[in-house]
Amino acid sequence: MKADISNIVSKLMAYARDNLMLDALDETYTVNRLAAITGASAIKLDCDAEYGDATLQSLLGELAAAAPATDKRAVVDLLMPVPHTAQMYFSDTYDRNPKKAFDFIFELFAMGGCASDGEAGEYEGYVRYTANTPVGTRSIVLDADGDVKYTPVTAANRIATVASDDILSFDTIRRQAALSERYGFTAVKRIGANEPIYCCDKTALELAAAKEQLAGGAVKTALLDYPVPVIAFSGIAKNTVISSAVKTVRAAETAGVACVTATAVKDGSLTVYAVFAKDIATDNVLISSNALTACGVFQSADLSELLSILEKGTALPTDQMAYKAIYDDIGGVKLGAKAKAKLDEHVCSAFEKALAAAASTDGSGAKALTEEKQTDDAAGI
Repeated sequence: MKADISNIVSKLMAYARDNLMLDALDETYTVNRLAAITGASAIKLDCDAEYGDATLQSLLGELAAAAPATDKRAVVDLLMPVPHTAQMYFSDTYDRNPKKAFDFIFELFAMGGCASDGEAGEYEGYVRYTANTPVGTRSIVLDADGDVKYTPVTAANRIATVASDDILSFDTIRRQAALSERYGFTAVKRIGANEPIYCCDKTALELAAAKEQLAGGAVKTALLDYPVPVIAFSGIAKNTVISSAVKTVRAAETAGVACVTATAVKDGSLTVYAVFAKDIATDNVLISSNALTACGVFQSADLSELLSILEKGTALPTDQMAYKAIYDDIGGVKLGAKAKAKLDEHVCSAFEKALAAAASTDGSGAKALTEEKQTDDAAGI
């Protein structure tokens, strides 16, 4: 067993050197700590060990087989760079190239088992992602009207969470707006729920056209063409846009109408979206629901095995019968490179129907909440 653990630890160290910024000066300490964690009396490090195409998850699986009592999280904590090192690299890179800085953080955390590296798909603006369970979590600090912890969840669509203690809707939306303005991503929060702010690169909201213009002037207000009612408030004057949105959101809270808020910035103009949707009904394909779901970003089951079947045109095996409806709808022909596009289209179309069914009010109800806001404005509230 000692030889097995030595070989596995040697591969883990090689992986950490290549992918996790492990410094050569820290190798002896790391090996000694890994020996203690695994219960090995000694580990003989092979500096020429190769891990091939193994992932961290598979290497941790090998280690668990050889030393079942090993705490995987403790191993990851040893192999990952200390928090201030990751923060330093992010901050230094961000000053020169913001996109590269976020790419660096997501890749590092995914390679280190602290974020998912699941796949993504897209159809007509809806974005689906899959996510494996990370071994641990890591955060960096961003400035959004004060320091906030930004925790990557999955590299697909760069989805992350931001811890927020804000209670009042004005403070929450202002924090979301600060994240969007300073870092360029869409920030999403379910009003009144004990959930973090979710951040991602893009949502379906940014592609939704105006169905009806409700107001112009300093704050343009529109009802969007979307499966559930969405009121969009936009303009250059940030605080005025936020204040207008907050009055509608407060009216929704008073009326008991479920609401998700999202913020995005385009061409210097802030848009605050009030999305009137509850959680979607989940099933074996649409497996979870959170604030992002209301904005067209949703988690699906891992359909990679089904994708392979669709590519090859083979019969559906027994262990994939849960997805028979998808297989039958798409057809059993050999789709090759077109299979993923077809699969994404089917799953996103099913999601759109589930989202429409989760509306917390209708278009007239959403407009009424906005008109209630406008009445407050006229009264000087």
